[in-house]
Amino acid sequence: MGAIKPRHYKMKNGETILLRTAFVHDAENLLNFNKEIIKEAPYLLTTEEEFTLTLEQENQFLKQMIDDSGKLAIIAEYQNEIIGFLDFHSGFKQRIKHQGSFGMSVSNQFRSQGVGIALLTTLLDWGKEHPIIEKICLEVFSDNESAISLYKKFGFVEEGKRVKAIKISNENYYDLIEMAFFTK
Repeated sequence: MGAIKPRHYKMKNGETILLRTAFVHDAENLLNFNKEIIKEAPYLLTTEEEFTLTLEQENQFLKQMIDDSGKLAIIAEYQNEIIGFLDFHSGFKQRIKHQGSFGMSVSNQFRSQGVGIALLTTLLDWGKEHPIIEKICLEVFSDNESAISLYKKFGFVEEGKRVKAIKISNENYYDLIEMAFFTK
């Protein structure tokens, strides 16, 4: 089971947030959080039109996350409201189970308050203690300088670049930077 012990963190403004494992009973709130994030976040791959996940599918997703020890879903809450989410997925075949990748999102009004730091710290702590996970990977838009800076501060190293990996329009592309953190 991919799970963490609940943790409290202080944001930069002094307020406390709770980080905990996402459970099936969180499905509706998480679905609503994701719908809002997709509307406001410029660095996500999924567009508003493409996000068609149903409540039943979200329930199934969270159940799979809990049932698989190589997966982890973390919620950041402020006053019982989801303000951040991180999900990690390890490889599904024997030769790549030792590594996996994650995605992370934080509500617009809580960005630059330390929520991303708290989520990332929790993931890396979990990964360091995990008996199988040796490498945590991510992809980040090449112009998302604040995210790249955060990842480098945590010890992620750049492994490569996927040129023109993201197509916004016929004239507008973004490269994706591939980064990794080695837990062992």
